[in-house]
Amino acid sequence: MKPNEVGSAFPHPEVARVQDGRCVVANADTGMSLRDWFAGKALAGMLAADPNSTSSSEIYAIASYALADAMLKAREDKP
Repeated sequence: MKPNEVGSAFPHPEVARVQDGRCVVANADTGMSLRDWFAGKALAGMLAADPNSTSSSEIYAIASYALADAMLKAREDKP
């Protein structure tokens, strides 16, 4: 995970189960990155606000991740 993708949006904890009489711990699923989650929410908001926009998909993608990066920075800067 890249440094600016701190944390996971929907992590699943490790799960212990019995297999062949032994306790086996399955790997945790880290889910999507928090950065991707923030970008997706930003994208949904932008598209909902202007559904008839003629802007390119690339513009929306760049703007979405710029907003996600700003949200991650705001989390770091909080008191």
